[in-house]
Amino acid sequence: MSMQFQASAWSKWAAQVAVLLLSLCWLPLQAAPLPLDPQLFSAPDGPRPDWERLQRLYALSDRPLLWYHDGVADQTRIDALAGATGQAEQQGLPAQRYRPLLVPVDNLPQRDLMLSEALLRLVDDLGDGILPPGEGDRLWKLPAPVLDPVAQAWEALQAPDLQARVLDLAPHSPQYQALVAQYRRLQLQQQSAPAEPSRLPEGLVLRPDQQAPEVPLLRQRLEWLGALSSDPLAQATAPDLYDQLLVAAVRRFQLQHGLDDDGVVGRKTLAELNRNLRDRLLQVATNLERWRWLPRELGSRYILVSTAGYVLNLVENGQVVMETRIISGRPRRPTPSFRSDLSQLTVNPTWTVPRRIMREDLVPKIRRDPTWLETHNMRVQRYEEGSWRSVTADQIDWSEPGSVRLKQAPGDQNSLGRLKFGMDNPYSIYLHDTPARKLFDKPVRPFSSGCIRVEGIAELVEYLLRDDSALLDWYNAAMAQGDTRVRTLPQRIPVYLVYLSTWVDVEGGVHFLPDIYGLDGALQVKLRQFDTGQAKSHQIAVN
Repeated sequence: MSMQFQASAWSKWAAQVAVLLLSLCWLPLQAAPLPLDPQLFSAPDGPRPDWERLQRLYALSDRPLLWYHDGVADQTRIDALAGATGQAEQQGLPAQRYRPLLVPVDNLPQRDLMLSEALLRLVDDLGDGILPPGEGDRLWKLPAPVLDPVAQAWEALQAPDLQARVLDLAPHSPQYQALVAQYRRLQLQQQSAPAEPSRLPEGLVLRPDQQAPEVPLLRQRLEWLGALSSDPLAQATAPDLYDQLLVAAVRRFQLQHGLDDDGVVGRKTLAELNRNLRDRLLQVATNLERWRWLPRELGSRYILVSTAGYVLNLVENGQVVMETRIISGRPRRPTPSFRSDLSQLTVNPTWTVPRRIMREDLVPKIRRDPTWLETHNMRVQRYEEGSWRSVTADQIDWSEPGSVRLKQAPGDQNSLGRLKFGMDNPYSIYLHDTPARKLFDKPVRPFSSGCIRVEGIAELVEYLLRDDSALLDWYNAAMAQGDTRVRTLPQRIPVYLVYLSTWVDVEGGVHFLPDIYGLDGALQVKLRQFDTGQAKSHQIAVN
């Protein structure tokens, strides 16, 4: 009985302590000195403020108002907030989320709350995106930035330069900043005269050196798009001639829009030329949102792979030091967006065929052509008595192969080429060479089963190893031989695979690629809700 009594007393004491702790946790929230009862708040256009966050913010201050002192506005900070809002709108963030909250009202407590709500939204959106990271993108597997909007807003209010402190929450990457510059350019183009030229007529086909009455309109449209400088001489002497300068401009335009750069203005090129600025702005804004989902510190040296743009950038100290083309996963086997590290280098790799690829792609070929395995240097292994054992192809019933795997020996035909960078990730994705190098000439390159094929991967290897003479010597010796060699890299290099359908190359050209996985479209549907100022809701990760 005594033990039961002690247990009961202990339970009651523990329950009392739990209630006390819970009340202490909620005390700041309940005691937050809001300057105005939420029931008396007259909401501007858009959603009501996030009262929980506002209560936490005002609880940090010993004054009833954050933007007024003895009834006098802290105009410097209010102007800084308005300036930060304008800068944020130039980064693809919707004005409607902030502008209604900046409109002056006579009720000072309400005005103070509106300004604070605008600040909280701004730091939240710049810090980790308008949407919770990954929402609307089914292939996004990257961790979200860690951000407490209340703590960041409070720090901004204490900073000598509120605008700079708020804008510092946005990504620092030069690639992000370059895309912001392009977004601003498109905004100015949309707002300024002259007005957009007439669309080129449907069904138009123009070939180099052809004369046609539509050529002046093509010239106007290319100039308006910023793809061609004005040429008064050509306009005066041969206005209807599709001359070589115009052809060169069209070819550059085609390269930057995922089209064959043949210089022929056909159906696909015509569609891109006629695409309106609103669609381009929306595509850039969508990709800026993905940038805001990324960690703020990417590393002093990292690799960025744009799976939608088919390009790999090696970045050192914020500068792109190498840019090369890649092949990513086809729509049926898309490459997800995730972070990993280059951890291992394999020279002359073997290739163990993933089971899905074997079943869906290779077994039908083997059934059609029994010599396919031999001509592609494939070995057959069957799982027997706890281990994989080599067997001949004729020992397998290829209509029902069972526990069989295929392994391709090193060599010129090996699907991984001669080099492979291993990466630790649950998706079995890595960077590798390929014998099918002609595929890199295609303007759009979703041809792999998920892994990333890298053009000029040998140059990437040599660049990364250039400061390690011993490892570079090992690499050169391994390349001179034909057997498989593997080394762990002494320093891991972060790799970010991200679906970026719009980016700015090292020469400053902006690229707009097709939404091959349909991820831009799905994300844009989610983003449209914020055109009316809709507030996002997700758990706050506290530093």
